[in-house]
Amino acid sequence: MNKRKEIINAYKARKLCGGVYTITNVLSGKYFIGHAANLKSVQNRFQFAVTTGSTVHPKLQKDWVEQGAQAFTLDVLEELEQKPAQSQAEFMDDLQTLEQMWRANLDAAKEY
Repeated sequence: MNKRKEIINAYKARKLCGGVYTITNVLSGKYFIGHAANLKSVQNRFQFAVTTGSTVHPKLQKDWVEQGAQAFTLDVLEELEQKPAQSQAEFMDDLQTLEQMWRANLDAAKEY
């Protein structure tokens, strides 16, 4: 029972590493940009979608089905660690701001 509490406390104390990422269609150059509080989960979801052939995001559905999962890559543009005193909402606001800064540097005509 004590081991379980240790595991739970370790899970709660872990530092979240979020960030901004793109999923790019390497054939067309079109991209989807997003942000997440947990980049590892995004990477796992992308890998699962590639392995199973399921689409990682509805906006990509048509091209994903027509061109296949191998036509897409996931790139982490920037990582951000949640500060100890930062609330989840504040962390998400920072990630959204970071995404907007990256979006301004990308070609809007190629966004899904």
